[in-house]
Amino acid sequence: MSQSDDSSRSLHAFEFSQKTKPLKAIMALHTILAPFGSAFTLSPPAKMLLSNDRETAFIVLVTTGCFSVSHAQVDLHMATVFAPTVVGLIDGYSLYYDVQARPQHYIRAETECTGWIIPLDTFVEKCDEFNLWHDIARILAQRVMVMSARDSEMVGNDAYSKIRSLLIELWLYPEDIRRQIKVSSFIQRRTRISRSRIMDVLAELKKGHYIEVQSGVLVYMDKLPTAF
Repeated sequence: MSQSDDSSRSLHAFEFSQKTKPLKAIMALHTILAPFGSAFTLSPPAKMLLSNDRETAFIVLVTTGCFSVSHAQVDLHMATVFAPTVVGLIDGYSLYYDVQARPQHYIRAETECTGWIIPLDTFVEKCDEFNLWHDIARILAQRVMVMSARDSEMVGNDAYSKIRSLLIELWLYPEDIRRQIKVSSFIQRRTRISRSRIMDVLAELKKGHYIEVQSGVLVYMDKLPTAF
């Protein structure tokens, strides 16, 4: 393992996503649209498949909790998201405009999540009525920036670099959320690296006193080596 000075590093993609989150735009949608929706609760590890049918399509306003978003067809993790937020914009758009061969997604609760489900037609109608499209544009633009930052950390990198990036991300989570997440499963679902390889890396990091894991939960982390 080798260390380097991280004092001038750029923000981690997750840290960037939290610092740039357009809360004002998100809360405008929640405040105006929630009265037109139906309440839901999603408990871990339950999934919610975003609709693949135009007649039953919906947008999700998540008011509490932490969840992951994945491609349904290939079960590939895309992002971990914290409330408050809005989910289903891509799926809703592609259904509303009949985009062919569109990707479908699902969300998986990492902690208990609550919020509101808004029928797609109602969502579009109310966004027109209350002039909410500028807020939606802000939300989507920020997500494109976050995806670009995340790609630079995960795409084309070796297994250790991916594990390191995800350990840093997990350590940035609020403690009450982090303590509900098993670190090895968290990494495996997001990278598809074999469980044995993940456990080997975690074991070496524990030997070097870079991390401490108790009952599968990350409870301590020091500055991680840049290479393994």
